[in-house]
Amino acid sequence: MDIRQLEYFVEVAKTKNFRKASENLHLSQPALSKSIRLLETELNTVLIARTNKSFELTDTGEALFTKAVFLIQQFRDIYKTIEDVRLSNQGEIKIGIPNILGFLSYFELICEFRKRYPGINISVSGEGTKDINAALREDRLDLGLGMLSENVPIAKDLQVIPLTHDQGVLVVNTNKAYSEVDSISIHDVKDENFVLVNEQYLLYDDIMQLCMQSGFTPKVIAKSSQWDFLLKLVDSNFGVSILPRPLIEKNPLPHIKALEIKEGFNWDIGFFCLKNRPRTHAMNQFMEFTVEYLEEHKDFQYVYYADAGAVWSGNWNSKKSRKID
Repeated sequence: MDIRQLEYFVEVAKTKNFRKASENLHLSQPALSKSIRLLETELNTVLIARTNKSFELTDTGEALFTKAVFLIQQFRDIYKTIEDVRLSNQGEIKIGIPNILGFLSYFELICEFRKRYPGINISVSGEGTKDINAALREDRLDLGLGMLSENVPIAKDLQVIPLTHDQGVLVVNTNKAYSEVDSISIHDVKDENFVLVNEQYLLYDDIMQLCMQSGFTPKVIAKSSQWDFLLKLVDSNFGVSILPRPLIEKNPLPHIKALEIKEGFNWDIGFFCLKNRPRTHAMNQFMEFTVEYLEEHKDFQYVYYADAGAVWSGNWNSKKSRKID
């Protein structure tokens, strides 16, 4: 058995048709059929139940398909890893960054990264954390940058490396009577209209959890994936919102104020990648550069400073981070 035989078998299993599989593989149909039969002979089992009207994998065929898909990916990763090391500072990274992180000047970060590593090309897509995780599994992204939540468990197939720590704040219009205070309980605004990020963001889940723990369901009258739109709604006294503290500080508007939430509301960011796929040299270079960039620009209370093997444990450990003064 060799990797090519497994690739042939997987293509047949996916297309459920020898003719289509042979076309995709640029191989004659008799040669493909012979390869599958040799594989069955070697394994001493029937992998495909062949009839004129249907195509089905046998139990052993299903088992082999699952293992073969994994082995083929691992085999390809070996070549990719060796090639990355050989080429050093060259390669390509597909990165997902939620729109709500646009305030962090990621355009400038990427431009600075390209100046240092001109051989590494970057493709960026703006998606919520939930969509980023799906894109990683579908191989549409190599690396994601998104929010970490204490309320939403991390999927077992994902590795999450914490990057920054800060707070979410209640954003209110200065015409509100309570805007004179610096901190407020979320329960005190239970009767307000809320304008929030939409459900594709983990931030939405955490806001709903916070409100429900305080005994109410927020009246959400508007949702958006665009943070600047939400700020303008609050500035127009259309409602209140909960957004990251750094976002408000970097984008002040004349009629908004950020209030600390007494119950506490962590807003943490981390890198997301698949556990079973080794990080490329280019990915590691980008991650290390991002830490350096964020520390220099002082956008967050804390920037994580552990080694790249660290993982998110469900809460923030300040002993493994450096406070940004």
